[in-house]
This record gives sequence, C-alpha cells and structure tokens, in this order.
Amino acid sequence: MIFLGALKTALDCPIYWTTDVNVAAYGELHRGAAQGLHNVVYLTVGTGIGGGIIHDGKVYTAYSHPEVGHIAVRPSADDVPGFKGVCPYHDYCLEGMAAGPAIEARVGVPAATLSKTDAVWDIEAYYLAQAAVDYTLSFAPERIIFGGGVSNQAQLYPLIQASFAVQMNGYVETPPLNEYLVHAGLGDDAGITGALLLAQRVATH
Repeated sequence: MIFLGALKTALDCPIYWTTDVNVAAYGELHRGAAQGLHNVVYLTVGTGIGGGIIHDGKVYTAYSHPEVGHIAVRPSADDVPGFKGVCPYHDYCLEGMAAGPAIEARVGVPAATLSKTDAVWDIEAYYLAQAAVDYTLSFAPERIIFGGGVSNQAQLYPLIQASFAVQMNGYVETPPLNEYLVHAGLGDDAGITGALLLAQRVATH
C-alpha cells in the first residue's frame, strides 16, 4: 500500500493497518462483551453497516477484509412496498436496508428521533436478525455483538432475538439468545479501545 508505506516512512514507528470495525471487534474481545471468548462477530450499525470477525482469538482477514454489511437480505413483508434500500452498489443488501439512512429513507426523519415503539424497529430487527442467522450459519460464532449508533436502541434486542428464533427455526443450536445477540459492552468506545490495544501490542512485540 502506497499510503501505508508513506506513513511508515514519515512516522518511523510500527504501524498496524486494519479497518475501524476490526479494531472495534478487537476492543470487544479484550475489554467488552466478548471477553473470554475466541470466535465472535462484531457488527456496527450506524450510517453504514460493517463487521469484524474474530476467529480463534485473532482478527480475521484473507485476500481482503470481509464486507459482511453488504450481504443480500430478503425483504420484509412489512417493509415499504418496492423499497430496495439506499446502497448505491446493491439492491436489497443489509447496509442499504438497515443502516441509519435506510431507516430515515422509509420514515422521513432520523432514526434517533423515532419513538421506541415505532413499527420501523420491527422491520429493522428483522433485517439484523436475518444477518445474524447468516453469520451463525457461516461462522458459528460464540456471540454476535452489535455496536454503532442504531444499535444503541435498547428496544431492538428483544425484537432481534425473537425474529432470530423465528428465522433460524431451530436449525442449529446457539447459546441463549439474550447472551448470544448482544449490545457492545464498550458502546461507542469499542473502536478507540481496540485501536489502542492493537497499538500497544504492535509497540511491545
């Protein structure tokens, strides 16, 4: 990477290069809701949707980093008719259907201004639960953690857990859903915490 090389030259110090969601996942692993676990999925739901995967205690990367926010989802029968999402790249992808801008596109106001009992939260929970089913079947994690501004809506979690149970339909066993599908333990500090921990690791090894 040209940018990474330039940074190393300019700063003359060890650098660890990764994504914002990977550092958040790492923060949750060591200081948040994933402590003591080895295989987790962290999903941030805000202005966009991205995810970090911890496999065997390490941040997972391969050819590139996973883009789990752009998986395809099936439309909810309760969604706005014809709504295909707001992603400029894919119709019916998770980010386009469930990120904050998608909620606003449906109802015309920012998600943060909505009542906690607004029906749009059931639609939101459906898409996040559907994604959680896909991640469960793909990665078999010990826990799925939701961070980001939209995920700070506490009323979402019982809805996500209930929708997950319906959509999974007993196909595979998971931990109890109130322990399996959870809010980030570090809240909005997951990213900065993980970044500092990774910097410490790089600096001392």
